[in-house]
Amino acid sequence: MSNPFMKGNTPSSIDVNKNLPLCKELAWDFQRDTYQYDRNGNHKYVTGNDAIKVWVWKTLRVERYRYRAYYDDYGIEFEQFVGKKPNDTPSQYDLFEYVKDALLVNPYIINVDAVNVIQEHKIITLQIELQTIYGPNTIGVEV
Repeated sequence: MSNPFMKGNTPSSIDVNKNLPLCKELAWDFQRDTYQYDRNGNHKYVTGNDAIKVWVWKTLRVERYRYRAYYDDYGIEFEQFVGKKPNDTPSQYDLFEYVKDALLVNPYIINVDAVNVIQEHKIITLQIELQTIYGPNTIGVEV
């Protein structure tokens, strides 16, 4: 019997095999930080895990609650981590929870398994391991 005082989805009530349409996003050139186009100047599209990679990349680049163009559940609250070392355990745990919270609003993402912080000089990259309805996916996002 489910708890009547619990709101939202409980693990037993989540249907992983939802009848979702194929995930589709505009193709993104991660090197140039712009959309990809075909020879005729039309936007290219990607589907499946590649589309989820684009969605994750865009979500982690938008500060939550800042822009009226986005709903309140889109984006992430990164500003509080700016200027702090991500190497101590409490900060890493908090960062993991914020990333997980930002990504699990997407119905195609089942779980966020790990968020690893890689720092080279002044560049910080989040290596995110997640489970999608299409299988496992690892995404690297510079923040």
